[in-house]
Amino acid sequence: MLNFIVNNKEVKTDTPSGSSLVDFIRNELHLYGTKIGCREGDCGACTILVGEIKDGELKYQTMNSCLMPLGNANHKHIVTIEGINCPELTSVQAAILDNNGTQCGFCTPGFVMSFYGFCLNADKEKNLENAIEAISGNICRCTGYKSLEKAAAAVVSKLQSMPGAEAMAWLVKNNFLPDYFMDIPGKLKKITPSKPVAVQESGYIIAGGTDILLQNPEGAIESGNLNLVYGASAYSRIKFTDGKCYIGSTTTIKDLKESLELRKYIPKLEGYLKLMASTPIRNMATVGGNIANSSPIGDVCVILMAFDSTLVLRHKGETREIKLKDFLIGYKKVNKEPEEFIEWIYFDLPDENTHFSYEKISKRGHLDMATANSAMRVVLADGVITKASFVVGALGPTIRYLEKTSAYLLGKKISNQTFQEANRIAQGEITPRSRAEYKRSLVRQQLFIHLMNFSPGTISLEALK
Repeated sequence: MLNFIVNNKEVKTDTPSGSSLVDFIRNELHLYGTKIGCREGDCGACTILVGEIKDGELKYQTMNSCLMPLGNANHKHIVTIEGINCPELTSVQAAILDNNGTQCGFCTPGFVMSFYGFCLNADKEKNLENAIEAISGNICRCTGYKSLEKAAAAVVSKLQSMPGAEAMAWLVKNNFLPDYFMDIPGKLKKITPSKPVAVQESGYIIAGGTDILLQNPEGAIESGNLNLVYGASAYSRIKFTDGKCYIGSTTTIKDLKESLELRKYIPKLEGYLKLMASTPIRNMATVGGNIANSSPIGDVCVILMAFDSTLVLRHKGETREIKLKDFLIGYKKVNKEPEEFIEWIYFDLPDENTHFSYEKISKRGHLDMATANSAMRVVLADGVITKASFVVGALGPTIRYLEKTSAYLLGKKISNQTFQEANRIAQGEITPRSRAEYKRSLVRQQLFIHLMNFSPGTISLEALK
């Protein structure tokens, strides 16, 4: 039996845990403000708020309800557009209306809820850049986006006097939220069990659901034994020990992106992960899920493979280790048993001689699949490459670790000649499935950018001729 709160109402249901939350909201609760658009997490019309008690504090974030398994709502506060309504327009709703940010209205609930995710995120500075990033997963086909950017600026302006402490009380007092929000922490604590989410030894594994509910929703519903691992506290963390970084498999992309400690070692990581999906998806998607999905365009996989990462897998009480580059064996195929669970992903921490670069080409800046993505890690000693890893994605059935290209770079100094020979070898290792000439040129350009980033001034545009 699942037990959670929707808006100001406690809900108990025995609906299958693998069902889509958006269907439950609309079909069972008859809350029709949450729209169904793409069912792929692309349009943002189904965006909701999800509140959860973490470390004794209630925290909210946006998620796409079309890709959220109903079981992941257990013991949480689910807020739909109906749940933020006040006797008059809220400050967020008024900002959108006053700036002509709505026409047909289909997408508007999703935009409103994304703005609320921004308002309720205590970790984000209340500036225009962060407000616009918060709505990066919402699509409007009517207004264009300038009116919504103006609405974002109006919301930011209204939040400037919000205190760091007692923010919820301030939002209620200033007509952002209805007053029942003040009672939610106490209500959630009553229905939240003392034991955290644990990973079972068997069952159909579902984490954030962003891949499973997109590719096999029927399988998620029909499976009689679900292993819901999203939020499993044992693996929802990043730790540093013995010169290695260990990333728990249920760590979300958001957690990865916002880890200050990890960004000390990979300074541009936040910018790299901004290119992956959108805020609601990053709040749901897990590192382990991105790997286990074995997508040929997996952004996190490309980055982690370039660090020569190792996976720790568990099955029936026993563990084994395997290199990530050996784990992906084909299109949507991985070297693991169905019930084998990825516990950790680890790699050697970069030192001051380690250089890393990630590149992604896509049609949109946010929420788009890679046309080509790649990552390179090198270790330089007096200008000579002593270690090298070059990884490319979106070219074939799986992400490729270019062994020959990486091996060639060892012992070389970065120069035009080094780039040209490395590119010749790389072109022999890749097998683009479509638009071959175009994608080969993208790999060439990305290889050039990586090497140029590592040693500015030693490689020139002449090398591209």
